[in-house]
Amino acid sequence: MCGVRHSGITVVGIPARNEATTVASVARAADEGLRQAFPNRTNVIVLADNGSTDGTADRFLDADLHAHQIVVRSTAAGTGKGTNVFAIADKARELGADRVLLLDADVRSTEPQWIERLATAVDDDSPVLALPTYRRNRFEANTTNHLASPLLAAIFGVHVQQPIGGEFAFNAAFLERMTRWPRPASAYLYGIDIWLTANALREHLRVAEVPLGRKVHNSPFPKILHLPQQVLDSLFHVVSQLDRVRPAFRAAPVKREAVDGEFVRQDPDVIARVTTTTNHYLKAYQPDIQRLLPSARILGPAPWGLWVGADDWPHLLADAVEALADGCFEAARDHLVALYVNRVLTFWDEIDGLSGPEIDELLDRQAADTVRAVKYRSITFDHQCNTGGFDAGLWAALDEHAA
Repeated sequence: MCGVRHSGITVVGIPARNEATTVASVARAADEGLRQAFPNRTNVIVLADNGSTDGTADRFLDADLHAHQIVVRSTAAGTGKGTNVFAIADKARELGADRVLLLDADVRSTEPQWIERLATAVDDDSPVLALPTYRRNRFEANTTNHLASPLLAAIFGVHVQQPIGGEFAFNAAFLERMTRWPRPASAYLYGIDIWLTANALREHLRVAEVPLGRKVHNSPFPKILHLPQQVLDSLFHVVSQLDRVRPAFRAAPVKREAVDGEFVRQDPDVIARVTTTTNHYLKAYQPDIQRLLPSARILGPAPWGLWVGADDWPHLLADAVEALADGCFEAARDHLVALYVNRVLTFWDEIDGLSGPEIDELLDRQAADTVRAVKYRSITFDHQCNTGGFDAGLWAALDEHAA
């Protein structure tokens, strides 16, 4: 693109809330990566903090960095990760940055090399979004493996391994493009990553996947009741802007290497709380779940609630997409969360004794089966969603009661 002027400014943004134990190490890794990749350029690290009470911003400012350090703040009430990402994007536009890199504040494995890899992937004048690929604990990445990745493959015809990974990058052209996209309230929460990825796919923008090795961070499992609901809400808002599901270029995704050899099981007490809450939801909504997601009628019992196997899950996802197309936005979203929790617990049982490559193969097959399950239905989207507030509904009350 002729006439494009570059500022030489790179912004690394760290969205955070109460991450005092890890934020300084993430900032130092980013700083070293910027120094190696752009030694003679202007480098800025922006901490976006929404309501931390543990001194996160102080830990960041106390870190001895070569890059310029900026803190942008918002209150905790009604905000989330997306609030921080939008604040970073606003600051980057104000600075005239050529590129923006996002690093999660709770990661314990951030490497300086990530900076150059991500930055190189978006070195273009046309809009580009870079997403990470990395190896994860087999008991993590559940929303990625069972919701985000297979649904994006089925709806947009593009298989992305880590569409909500957190370590993202985009250039100035992408930064400008994202200002035009409608922002549902869930995009200000944990829906931000899928909002970025799904909109990029919706507009046929280039999405680059960047191998980053191994990711180790604080377990997201305690968020399993509200994080996937927010992710689905943002995804469904973007999908509702389509006229129809896009055909897949191929049924099978590129072979993944996403499961790490080392793993840690989730806290049994948290699992018990989540199971209790989910079973309350299933009991309250069983008739409507089976009406809206008819594939649920054949699910058998399991110690945790329902057995949702690898052969069942693609059809349940296809049911949810069809329900969304029929205008049942909130019910499709919330019923799918309940079945998703049961899918995760069933998946953990299915992979007992499997190797990392065998688990990768199972997840690849699940994604390919989801593509086929959606493809064989004539799904068109005639219902537009407004971008008003986000209401967690019964899930909020149940989650609070069980906490």
